[in-house]
Amino acid sequence: MIFPILILIIQMYHSPYVTVHEAAQLGDVTQLKSALENHSMNINNSLNEYGQTPLHLAINNRHWKAARYCIEQGAWIDFREGAIDAITSHTPLEYIMEFIQKEKHKENEKEYLEMKEMCKWILKKRTMYPMKQIEYSIDYVKDKLIDGDGVTKVVDEESYEILLQEGASFLLGINQKDLQEILINGSSLYWAARRNIKAIEFENSNQKRFDEGWDPRRFLICRIFLLFEICVRLKREGKNYIGLPRQITLKQVYEKGIQELQVQLTTYWDYITTQEFQYKFSYLIDDWSENVVDRLMDLQPTSSNECCEMSLVVGHDGHCIYLSLCKTVDAIVIRIDNRWMNTVPSKTLHPKIVSINNDNNSELIQPYIVSYFRWNTANINEYKKWLINYVKIATKLRDSDNNVSMKHLYWCDQPSHNISPCNKDISSIIKNWPYRPVQTDANNCYLRSHNVGYRIRLGNTLYEWFRKQEGKSFVFNQRRDHQQKSGYENMVNEPLNKVMGKKSSNVSSSSPLVDIPSHVELMKLLSKQLKVPHDEVLNGIAVEQSLVSKAKIDKIQKGAYFRRDALTNHTYFQLCLNLSERSYFYQFYNSQFPKLIQHFKDIDQNWVQFYFDTNIFHCQVLPSLLPLT
Repeated sequence: MIFPILILIIQMYHSPYVTVHEAAQLGDVTQLKSALENHSMNINNSLNEYGQTPLHLAINNRHWKAARYCIEQGAWIDFREGAIDAITSHTPLEYIMEFIQKEKHKENEKEYLEMKEMCKWILKKRTMYPMKQIEYSIDYVKDKLIDGDGVTKVVDEESYEILLQEGASFLLGINQKDLQEILINGSSLYWAARRNIKAIEFENSNQKRFDEGWDPRRFLICRIFLLFEICVRLKREGKNYIGLPRQITLKQVYEKGIQELQVQLTTYWDYITTQEFQYKFSYLIDDWSENVVDRLMDLQPTSSNECCEMSLVVGHDGHCIYLSLCKTVDAIVIRIDNRWMNTVPSKTLHPKIVSINNDNNSELIQPYIVSYFRWNTANINEYKKWLINYVKIATKLRDSDNNVSMKHLYWCDQPSHNISPCNKDISSIIKNWPYRPVQTDANNCYLRSHNVGYRIRLGNTLYEWFRKQEGKSFVFNQRRDHQQKSGYENMVNEPLNKVMGKKSSNVSSSSPLVDIPSHVELMKLLSKQLKVPHDEVLNGIAVEQSLVSKAKIDKIQKGAYFRRDALTNHTYFQLCLNLSERSYFYQFYNSQFPKLIQHFKDIDQNWVQFYFDTNIFHCQVLPSLLPLT
């Protein structure tokens, strides 16, 4: 099965499309080029019955020349196959990384090096999230909601929700079931965080906390979905839309909305991409960082007062902030969107004012500019080199100690460089940036830090309008319906991820909330439990060998590996087991830890992938693993 949204663009029984698929699958670049040119076909409109593009097919069959040709023709890179089962759905980059991991310990050095080069090349070719993908998804939902004469159809709430989830799933690369689960489980947290609510205590019930945070991916999914829904409503109702901001046209509001959607989707896919390669393929960060700066330089502001932006998830362990890379008609501005001042280096000062409200003085701050330089000068290559390295290290330090990360982000105690903003007049750039209250802790930083850039990009009036529209989403009605159906205690017991934006919990030990550790934390726990060096867990086979041994299977796991799936929050293991061994492995763990194994996939006669529920693996399996001897 495939995403329903893809049905309209799949032409599998139409011979030109079949020809394209076959050419990509065979790696026949000449035939592929001929089919696309002769039939004036867009390479992204040619999908097979599995929702795979020619790029997916070329990479799956390891035809690197054909894959390069597809990308040169504009093939979407941040695009997952249309499989409903998101566990087996991959982007082209994810496929290659999987191949690299599999070939790592084999003797075919040439194939291994070719795959590494292809992976690096794809990273260098990534773009801002394509606007055509965004517009296609919005139009798909809109067209289902109006008839041929442009009259709005009467659609029941359930059908409306399904259509919105179809469109958003296409953009986010997740299936509707997973999206719905994230929206239901995350809506209470989002609802409370946007109101600065830390906790609600109900009579005869456990306290529900809203300040523990979640991982940036889930937050971005919720925010992107809400913005997508607003854009669909604007497009659907058109001039009949009631309640637009004063003196701003529908066209202006809609254009701002889809531009912001593009920024947020780019942030989302950049975060997923770096999470994928950060631990197993750390050498790829150089190519990714170079691509980030290339994308920044390719942005094209159209007027003297316009600023185009990209935003990256950065920060440190326990605190999520955003690094905004901005381009004006003549300059590059590097901005830190952060409101928690406790971890900011003491020598660094945000622009600030004191607000007097009801006889209380409160400090208000602006974002901090790290660097400012002209992009049309002779020194641009030197500036770019500095920025590439700055972005690379900022991303590497995302899960590190706060002092190290923040000193780098704020360029404190670093070697002097000649692109410091202190030597430039930046008043015209920051004059309209808002002053916002200082954040006193890391609570809900994933949202509060993101709001800084969101407000700057839209302007105060539109920002407040879009935030108000968020509250009208069916998502929050869905949350109330879910509470009525399952009882509020189910929502109280809902596990909350503590990856970024966490702080030491003061919830009592009897609280049912369970924190799923970040990947870094999980590595540390496994190293301690198995009594092996951290490197043996990260790059060796200690964990894989321990799992197999626990099931009484005597099989060396050379070449095995595991990692966290960024989309489903499952932890999956690729193990070296024959058919009888994998059957016994499944039976053993399924009987000992029900619901641990969410899915498994046979790779070939020697290799299999088991997908574990990360929560069960962390809470039940990990403590039961014996130290390796």
